Amino acid sequence: MTERAAGPETAAVDSVARAISLIARGNPVDRSSLESELGRQSDLIDSLLDLSTTMVRWRQKDHERAALLESASELIQVRDTKRLLQKLVDRAKSLIGCDIAYLSEYNPETDELNVRASRGAISLQLPALRVPPGVGLAGRVVRDRAAHWTSDYDLTQLPHERRVDSAVKAEGMESLLGVPMVVDGEVLGALFAANRYPHDFGADEITLLSALADHASVILKTARLMGELAEAAALSAAAEELAAAKASTLQRLVEVEEQLTQLVLQGHGAPAVTNVISETLRAEVLIVDSWRLDSPHFPADEGFFAEVDMSREDILAALDTSRRTGRSIQIAHAKRLIAASVASNRRQHSGLFVRFHNDPKDGDHSIVAQAAQSLALIQMNEQSRADAENRVRGELAVDLIADTRSLDELRARARSSNFTLLGPWQLIVVQAGPNDFDRIGSYLARIEPRILMTQRSPGLTVLLPRSAHRTRTQLEELLTASEVLRNCLVVVSDTGFQRSELRTAEDELWSCVRVLNSLSITSGVAPAEDFAPYTAMFGSVPGHVGQFMERMLGPLRRWDRRQSADLVTTLRTYFEHSSSISRTAAALSVHVNTVKLRLERIDAVLDIDWRAPEYAFRLHVALRLDQLQQKV
Repeated sequence: MTERAAGPETAAVDSVARAISLIARGNPVDRSSLESELGRQSDLIDSLLDLSTTMVRWRQKDHERAALLESASELIQVRDTKRLLQKLVDRAKSLIGCDIAYLSEYNPETDELNVRASRGAISLQLPALRVPPGVGLAGRVVRDRAAHWTSDYDLTQLPHERRVDSAVKAEGMESLLGVPMVVDGEVLGALFAANRYPHDFGADEITLLSALADHASVILKTARLMGELAEAAALSAAAEELAAAKASTLQRLVEVEEQLTQLVLQGHGAPAVTNVISETLRAEVLIVDSWRLDSPHFPADEGFFAEVDMSREDILAALDTSRRTGRSIQIAHAKRLIAASVASNRRQHSGLFVRFHNDPKDGDHSIVAQAAQSLALIQMNEQSRADAENRVRGELAVDLIADTRSLDELRARARSSNFTLLGPWQLIVVQAGPNDFDRIGSYLARIEPRILMTQRSPGLTVLLPRSAHRTRTQLEELLTASEVLRNCLVVVSDTGFQRSELRTAEDELWSCVRVLNSLSITSGVAPAEDFAPYTAMFGSVPGHVGQFMERMLGPLRRWDRRQSADLVTTLRTYFEHSSSISRTAAALSVHVNTVKLRLERIDAVLDIDWRAPEYAFRLHVALRLDQLQQKV
């Protein structure tokens, strides 16, 4: 029998093949069964167990995607609101695998939530439940417009109310997850999944229920638009030609809506939506992120607007109107340019711009609005997934740096999100304002998905595992390739740190930031190793850096300004060339006598024996700091 070496023992190839075959067919395997088959081959068994876990997760993802596509086909054909809501709740219960699923519609006039559809309820109280303003988990979901969950409802500190508690008790609910249904800043309701036993909801369940809620939000919003269009077509029935045109437009809208809905549910991104709109409308399409809209250089730095005669104020006014009305708006002084606001669950609005080659047709405005809603759903889905991933990133980063939890526990959590915890780690710290954390975090996660990061009071701390290490040059190129970090101060380290060293290393990098700030450096990319000696000297009192440099170099700087001289550069070059006058002269491309005269002038200006070892060391440190300050 063919065998291969594996440490002190060997494993039969046939045995390995049988184990892999079992995993490939989806049969459950555990360590004891593998040990009985393969012997005490711990590394091989660990690899097979990881493979089994990955295969199970992939099969679950395939099941969820297939179910979402099946749901899309059903929902697209349903136009009755009541049936639509019930279909959605049924699908939520099936996909999440919970005991109870229900959907509550928000009434903005009374600020109440009314249950409209449910599945799995065993009492008559839940289907007729009205949740008063601010009560329970539902009130928190509507107020924050964000997902909330609890593994034990009775122990929550949320406001309680007799009727709500009675319904919860009648159903025997213990764990509850709720996600908001929001479109264009308008709360439509909330979707809930509940179990009759304690359960900690995971990131996949939250993301999946959020996707269903977002889908329902956009479908309901679109249904209202379709109702308005149908009513307009009915009112114009007297004019047969106009009615036919309206019917054609309506059919076109339905087809585009279904096409966009399929794109969203199949997991396509924004480019797929813009391609459909561009082909359907035969127009040019551009999406501008919120941070680019806020840039003072917009729209001058966008060639898309070069041929259109309008101002920045015209564009922002159109987007503001679109945000308030939920419709697409023609930009003033630009007949063939339409804008629509694309909302997200962070209350940040991107801009969708469509430039027509000919005058827009009837229904084109509605198609642009539909595209904006689809893009909003895509962004909300992406943000929901990113939020769940970033939550895991942050928790892992904090626990790694704190070094208070076992590595096995952290690996188990990391494995569920495909993060690796193999060190040593590279460290990056980014000094930025709180309003920029999400944008910077998204950018960093996009260029390197394997990073871990956590928020600190002055900015972000980023950890790169061994598999994602970069050279200093590579890091600088990545971090300066986008305008996202243009106004941020980034300190990078090309040293690999073990877990036990991370807390000290992080403190040193933030001390380096404080030293750089004391040198009036608040942006750019700085290598921590270049400033390590000065961080050690001034890290605890960074405010002394400026005083130290002024004390050592102030007289020379003032002389250089008055006399248009260059004593500071001469002295730095002199030290760099081991106090050799001839080599200093060659480096400065001047005569030896010129260097001698300058050194004599330095003697007179400093009026002290600066060549003495102690004073020369201090001068050398000040000159080096001055050079690094100019470099950064």
